[in-house]
Amino acid sequence: MTTDSTEAPETTSPARNRWTSFSLLTILLLLTIVALAISHVRMSWQMDENNKAMATMEAELTQLRKETGYLEITDEKLVHVVAAPTHEDLVWRWKVYVPEGVTLKSHMMVKQSKGGTMTGTSRLQEGTSQIELAIYRGPEGQWKQKLTVINGASTSSSSGDLPENFMSWRNNSTTSTGGLMRSAGTKVFQTDEEITLLTMVARGREKADPKTGARGKESEESTEITAWLEPEEKP
Repeated sequence: MTTDSTEAPETTSPARNRWTSFSLLTILLLLTIVALAISHVRMSWQMDENNKAMATMEAELTQLRKETGYLEITDEKLVHVVAAPTHEDLVWRWKVYVPEGVTLKSHMMVKQSKGGTMTGTSRLQEGTSQIELAIYRGPEGQWKQKLTVINGASTSSSSGDLPENFMSWRNNSTTSTGGLMRSAGTKVFQTDEEITLLTMVARGREKADPKTGARGKESEESTEITAWLEPEEKP
């Protein structure tokens, strides 16, 4: 006697299919989250590096502007002043911006403690000007002082001779200097302010003792060199 038997086809349960599909979706979701997290971290790191590079560049640019005497005008209603570089001894330069409708006077003075004063004055019109204060030996060997103002194509100056004793400290001296230095960059002032550009006090010294090398005694005599700006009084 023969018995026929048939095997029922194997079927996948709906619960198993749902689990498999859920597992794949979970893996894809996790991979997406990880990829986004990595991308975010990388972008944050890159932005931080870019910000650091920008900060470094800005600091270098600021320093370069100071070293080159770049006049940065931030408010055209105010006076702006910056010290400009020079490569000569006893020469000082400044760039000045004067607002519209304002006139400034630039002054220089060399004063000797024993008595005697030499002065010079020039006017600064509106716009950008360069001021130069120079003390130098003339062609005949005499000391001279000169104050020059350059405004566009216009140049004005005042000069005079300095007595020899005014500059006797040059051989051996101690000096103290103040005012607007190059390291300060552009400074901003009100139009009615008096602005000190330079104060330098020089005091001579006796020569060092050749036997002991001891430093010479400081002289009681001194020479003061100053330069400043002040608003011109309107009539």
